[in-house]
Amino acid sequence: MSKYPRRIKSYGGKQKVLPIKDKKMLNRVMDYWRYLIEHAPTQKKRDQAYRNYMLFLIGFNTAFRAEDLLQLKVKLVIKGYFSIKENKTKKWQHFKMNKELHQEILDYIAYFELKESDYLFMGQKKHETKGNRTFDVIYPMTRQNCEDIIFPKVINACGIDFPFGLHSLRKTFGYQYIKNGGNMLTLQKMYNHDSLDVTLLYVMWDNSDVAETRASVYIGGRKKYEKSDK
Repeated sequence: MSKYPRRIKSYGGKQKVLPIKDKKMLNRVMDYWRYLIEHAPTQKKRDQAYRNYMLFLIGFNTAFRAEDLLQLKVKLVIKGYFSIKENKTKKWQHFKMNKELHQEILDYIAYFELKESDYLFMGQKKHETKGNRTFDVIYPMTRQNCEDIIFPKVINACGIDFPFGLHSLRKTFGYQYIKNGGNMLTLQKMYNHDSLDVTLLYVMWDNSDVAETRASVYIGGRKKYEKSDK
């Protein structure tokens, strides 16, 4: 696993982020987080790696926008389904989650001993005073923290050579969904997009993807024939 210290250029600024199209790269990203969990030098580093692993896992599997993903609370996921009101569109998302994903989430909740009112992805702990009482309040991770600290580490370690950020998780879901034969109208509904054209543009499904898909289709195949002696 010594390959993970690799360093390449990091992307900053306001560039449009892209989905992960290569399944090997997708696996590499998740293996990177598992590696950090298993080889963490301290408990704090292990906890951070586990949190980040779950951020990517849930992001890749739900297609939530960044702000909705970071605001997830235990009570919204613990029963095995999602029911959230999107911050941007004000539309509701209701769906049952994959059983394996649900189990990973339950294991994560148990590991951190989270309460139903807690955020899944914990950020800084701050002291707040109301009246004469002081409380410890744990806020969710911020988008800035993800973009400035977490994602540059993944880019460098995994050799990602394209703009990659928090919104890439949502886009990766859509691209992989289409590539695996998912229904476009269903994906449009998942994204709450107004048209299919918007959805195709969003997940960066282009001519190279069309050509690759077409080349993989072979209908009505035959066996090899030999000349007859007749």
